[in-house]
Amino acid sequence: MLKTFLEKAANDQSVYITDVRETFQAQGVRPFHLHVTLYDRSVRAFDLRLPETAGEDEEKFVAEYVYANVYNLLSSLGGVGIDVYLDKSDKAALDLAQGLDQVFQLERTKTARTGYGKCLNVNERILEVLFSGEEKFSFGVHDVKEEPKVEPPSGVTGQPVFSKLPAMTQGRMLLGMDIGGTDVKLAVSVDGQLALCKEFDWFPASYPLAEQITGPLLLLARLLRAAGSLYRAGRQDEIDQTSLGKHATLAEMERGAETMERAAGADLRSFDAIGLCFPDVVIQNRIVGGETHKTHGLRANSELDYEEQFAEITALNSRLAAYVVEGGPVMNTNDGPMAAFAAAVEQAAGGGDVSRGFFAHTLGTELGTGWVRPDGSIPEIPLEVYNFIIDLGSHVQRGYGSDDARSVNNVNTALPGTLQRYTSQSGVFRLAAKWLPEKAPEVLQEAKDKGLFRWEGELLTVPTQPEDMRKPCLEFFMNQAAAGQPVCQEIFREVGEYLAVTWRETGYILKPETPDRTLFGRFVKLPACFALMCEGAGRREPALRQYAADSGLANTLLMKQLDAHPDYTVAQFAQAVGAIYYGCLGLNP
Repeated sequence: MLKTFLEKAANDQSVYITDVRETFQAQGVRPFHLHVTLYDRSVRAFDLRLPETAGEDEEKFVAEYVYANVYNLLSSLGGVGIDVYLDKSDKAALDLAQGLDQVFQLERTKTARTGYGKCLNVNERILEVLFSGEEKFSFGVHDVKEEPKVEPPSGVTGQPVFSKLPAMTQGRMLLGMDIGGTDVKLAVSVDGQLALCKEFDWFPASYPLAEQITGPLLLLARLLRAAGSLYRAGRQDEIDQTSLGKHATLAEMERGAETMERAAGADLRSFDAIGLCFPDVVIQNRIVGGETHKTHGLRANSELDYEEQFAEITALNSRLAAYVVEGGPVMNTNDGPMAAFAAAVEQAAGGGDVSRGFFAHTLGTELGTGWVRPDGSIPEIPLEVYNFIIDLGSHVQRGYGSDDARSVNNVNTALPGTLQRYTSQSGVFRLAAKWLPEKAPEVLQEAKDKGLFRWEGELLTVPTQPEDMRKPCLEFFMNQAAAGQPVCQEIFREVGEYLAVTWRETGYILKPETPDRTLFGRFVKLPACFALMCEGAGRREPALRQYAADSGLANTLLMKQLDAHPDYTVAQFAQAVGAIYYGCLGLNP
């Protein structure tokens, strides 16, 4: 079995961790049980089995499999510690377990950690928030004879809250913010009506200062507060439409905010609540991750202390509070849970079953993941599914640097095989760069002629300077697929296959109550591309049911108004509207 996996990897084929685990669990004879102590002190057990190995290559593959399992657990669940239970007479397994401290770099500082150790940076920041630095993550190694019994996780009980939220928009002015890696989308609700929408393009990964990230977000809140106040006062004609345009500069938005504030005068009022989602780990309303591509520029700025800079981003909620009424809530979560939350509210409004909660993905700059429990709660865990290692193969593509469009290596950690390079826009770029030269060179040439791909020496990139071409590049391949171009169609089927592997892996680790997935983001903007992804997913997992967050999602009044909007779509702005409802969670009924 190991020989087959190694041959596929050497031939640059994917070797999915789910397939490896299924084989190892069926044929492995060496226990390597992982007990994860979660933040609430509960324990989850993952009883891995390892096969016998022959030779260095097989030993290395099994070690990568173990590291990937540990990494996926920490990236999604986090924890206070992981205990390994094994046969201590198995020297190879014992060495593997005892080496986890070094592989995951427990004793290194955050700035010195690389690869697998990066997930512990996020975990340490969460432990600091939850336990004020009194807890330190650790690995423990024990004989399997000492293994305690662990009960499976119990379900959550409680009444869903989703159906109560739309009515709470009445009589209030509310702001929803969907903060992404290439753009920010905002929606304002005034007395239960969708009053304003705003889109702002940016590239936070290139910014070396925290203020370059927080500043535009605060300005956008200020701008929308002024415009919303005029709308609320029935003075829509005085709204500065130029500053609300998609291509408005920061200077134009600041002038627009000042102009509308002066015009509003006594009619200027603050939001009753702000709901927002941020593309990073959010625990207890605070942004605590700090290892995503969005803060790459900050991490690369050696002239400033990264932890001090990131603390300014952690404090975003408190600064946004300047734009809400005294005591008003600012409710923050990750963009993935926001997608699931938005779906839950709309399903409830349409009379759908909300008893099993919701699980959603956003497909765009990254793969976002959202999980809302049946009672409406969002688990306080990292849930960085985009960091999951799903592919232990593809060895040729491992040879390209992380900045190369052809690479399977994560741009933040350099680890190969993570979902970042499979199910997000980077996955489409990688597959296009891999398949088009041989199968459809004319399409690749057209992409180059349009400036969507560019050679920089031996590096193939999608340019971000002087103009960010990532979004146009994705739209180009989506349009090609929708028009029937065979290779581009297969690209989106392949992305669907990766989503099927993701479904299997998230089911194994997280055990969500619902088996279904709702997909948000640019990938589902075109029905043809969504259909292709579903087709590809069905090749691996016929039982997987996926739903597009399109006009069919629109059941509440705000979402129906968005669906009818001449300039914006549900696929684009559903999370911004969902954020309005999420902000209502902090209001008194």
